[in-house]
Amino acid sequence: MPRARSAVPPAVRQARKAGAAHGSPLFLGSVAKCFQVLEALNAAGRAVALTELAAIAQMDRSTVQRVTHTLHALGYLRQHPVTRAFTLSGRMLEFGHTVLATDRLRDKATPHLEALNRKTGETVNLMELEGDEIVYVARFPSLHAVSVDLHVGSRLPAFCTAAGRAILAQLDEDAALATLADARRTPMTKRTVTDLPGLRAALARARELGYALNDQEAFVGDISVAAALVNRAGEPVGAVNIAVPSPRWLLADVLRRLVPQLLRTARAINDELTDL
Repeated sequence: MPRARSAVPPAVRQARKAGAAHGSPLFLGSVAKCFQVLEALNAAGRAVALTELAAIAQMDRSTVQRVTHTLHALGYLRQHPVTRAFTLSGRMLEFGHTVLATDRLRDKATPHLEALNRKTGETVNLMELEGDEIVYVARFPSLHAVSVDLHVGSRLPAFCTAAGRAILAQLDEDAALATLADARRTPMTKRTVTDLPGLRAALARARELGYALNDQEAFVGDISVAAALVNRAGEPVGAVNIAVPSPRWLLADVLRRLVPQLLRTARAINDELTDL
């Protein structure tokens, strides 16, 4: 199954984007390097030896050696006694648990997402926008076999996903287009729309319809629809999404059977977000 892993870890891309910030006395390069190493290990998804880890993180070996030594001493990395390869330790789970436990949107949306999952029998997700990516903060899998292997914490480009477009469509148009212009718009399938005029049109459709559609633009064989979730001020705080495989679903059936349920769920969640 395809996995939502980027060739270049997000922290590496973020460090490049933050190049101008390196001149600020507030920017700590050592902290940025630490997270580049952590992101590289996360992207690898397996035990990685020092030389390969330096290549994945796109850093020199001596710097990675110092970072991994420090993180290992602090208990955030494990190192195999024979191979000397590194993996993330269980201590990292504490951060993920705290993020999820304190996410008020996730807390309010969960009962509605579970109900939608039961009614449709299909995969239901809650996503939030972070920079030019969307991150999965809740996921309720389909009762059927799925073709895409994703999990809470997975990240995808916002420009070619239904959830990303649903959220961006609710932002100020100039701000949304600026986010898209700065993003790496690498096509993920032959159907991926990458040009700004095409993406502007996709956001306009999402704004008009109240939901966004992704027809195999992120993964071959995956159809996805998403509706934005907004707070009391009308600001988008996330999106609810239903994803189905095209071998089992025709696009017309997705629009006829799933979109109405998606929109009802989004409205029900929005009714509870008046204090966010």
